Amino acid sequence: MPDGVQMKLKTKGMMPILCSLLLLAWAAAAAVTGKLITTEEEQRLQEKYSAYRGVDADYVHAGESAVERWQDLKWGLRIHWGLYSMFDSDGDASWVVWKHTNDKTWQKNYYTSYQAFNPTNFNADEWMEIMQRAGMKYFSFTTKHHEGFCMWPTKTFQRGFRKNADGTFTEVTNHFSIAETPFQRDIVGELVQAGRAHHLGVSLYYSHIDWHDWDFGWDKQWVRNFWYDGTFTKKTDDPRRWAAFIQKERDQITELLTRYGPIDTLCLDMHWCAEAQPDAYGVAKLARSLQPNIMLRDRGIDQYGDYETPEQKIPEDPNQVKRPWQVIYQCGGGFSYHKNGKFKSQEWILESLIDIVAKGGNFQAGFGPGPDGRFQQEMIDRVTYVGDWLKVNGEAIFATRPYLRYHEGGDLRFTRTKDKKYVYIISLKWPGETLKTSLVKPRNGSTIQMLGYDQDLKWHREGDITVIDMPKEMQDESKRPCKQAFAFKVKSEPWETFSKTLPKDASPKPKKQP
Repeated sequence: MPDGVQMKLKTKGMMPILCSLLLLAWAAAAAVTGKLITTEEEQRLQEKYSAYRGVDADYVHAGESAVERWQDLKWGLRIHWGLYSMFDSDGDASWVVWKHTNDKTWQKNYYTSYQAFNPTNFNADEWMEIMQRAGMKYFSFTTKHHEGFCMWPTKTFQRGFRKNADGTFTEVTNHFSIAETPFQRDIVGELVQAGRAHHLGVSLYYSHIDWHDWDFGWDKQWVRNFWYDGTFTKKTDDPRRWAAFIQKERDQITELLTRYGPIDTLCLDMHWCAEAQPDAYGVAKLARSLQPNIMLRDRGIDQYGDYETPEQKIPEDPNQVKRPWQVIYQCGGGFSYHKNGKFKSQEWILESLIDIVAKGGNFQAGFGPGPDGRFQQEMIDRVTYVGDWLKVNGEAIFATRPYLRYHEGGDLRFTRTKDKKYVYIISLKWPGETLKTSLVKPRNGSTIQMLGYDQDLKWHREGDITVIDMPKEMQDESKRPCKQAFAFKVKSEPWETFSKTLPKDASPKPKKQP
C-alpha cells in the first residue's frame, strides 16, 4: 500500500476491513494502469487526435480505454488551495505574488507564511461528501502552484526563509512544504485516500514553474521568481543549477506518482523556456513510465499531453479541438478562495455543464476553500443545485457522447449513448406545449420518456419534424421534475438512414455565454 495511505489509516484508526477494501481497490487500479499501449493503438489515437502527432517514436499516450474512462466522468471540481488562501484580497491563487514582484519584503512575508498555515477545519471526507452531493465524478487538486509550496511532505529541498519573532528573516534550507507548517498532515495523501474511498476520480495538479526555488532563476517568461537572474541560461557557467531544477521537478513528479498509488490524471501547468523544452518532454516520459495510463494535461508538454483545458471559455466549435478536452472555469470569484468573491449563478453552472457535455467535453468548476479548510456555503449551494438536477437527469450527461449535432436553436442540446441507440434532447427552457426537433428521428413505434416523469410521452411527425407533446400537468412548473433544463430520452432510428440528409448547420448557433 502507498505510504500516504498507510499514514492516514494509522492516524485515523480505521477498521481493518476498510484497509482490505482500499488495498483491493488500489491493486485493481494498478492492474489497469500498469501497461503501455501498443504502437497500433497509438497510431489510431494519432489518426483521431491530430494534436497527438509529433511525439518521439518511443512514446505512447494514455490509451483508448483511459480516454474513454476520462470522458465518461463529465463533471468535477477544480480545487486551488495553498498559502494564497490566506491572502484573500490580493490576487487569485499564487498569482498574488505577481503583484509584488519588486517588493522583496512582501515576498519574504509571503514565502514565510507557511509558518502560520494551520487549516484545522480541513476534512477530506467532508470535501468528498460535498462533491458527491454535487453529483461530481472526479476532482483536481493543486499539489504545487506557481509559488512552489508543496501540499505534501516532499523530500526535496529548497533555499528559503524563516521569519523571526522580531520580524527579521533568516535564510534556511527546508522542504517548503506542508511538513514545515503547524498543520503538518499530508493533505495530498488524505485527499487521494478519501477520493478513492468515495469512488471519485483523482487528478493532481502540478505547476512546472516555481517562483520560490533558487534553482529556477531562469524564469524569463514570467519574471516573478524571487531569485531571478536575467543572465542565467542553460549555457552559463553554472550547469549544476540548471540541472538541479530539472531534477527537482522529476523527483517531485516521481513522489506524486509512486507514493499514492494510481492517479487518474496529472494536471500540468505553465511552460518552461524554449531551451528547456526537451527537458519538459522528459518529464512527460517519466510520468508515462511511472503510470502508463495516466492522462496528462498538455500544458508545457504539448503533443505529449493527452488532454487540454480551455480556461475561462467554452469552445464555440467543438470540431476545432484536436484532442480530448475539459473546460475549467472560475465559479467563485477566482479559482482560489475569495471571501467576498462574485459567484457564478447555479443556473449558469448547470447550463454550462449541459452545453459542454453536448459538445463532447468535460467540465470542472473552479472553487477554493478558505484558509481554515472549509468551502463557502455559496459554493456548496451551487454545486448541490447541479447535483439535485443530476439525480433526475444524470443519464443524459454521464458516459454520453456527442450526437450528430450538439444543438438546435438556442435552447436544445443533444447527447447520446455510446451504442448510439438513444439520443437525449435537453431543453434548457421549458418547451411549452410541444417540443419540436428536426434533428432527432425516433424509431417507429418507440416511446419517448421525459427523465423524472413516469409516463411515456405522445409524439408524432410533421414532415421532417418530430413533435413531442408535453404532459398537461407539467404546464404547472411546480409539478415538473426539475427547475431548469428538461431531458427527453429517444430511441433513435439508425443514424445511417438519415444523418446525410441533415443540414450542415440546422439552426443559428447559440449566443456566447459570459
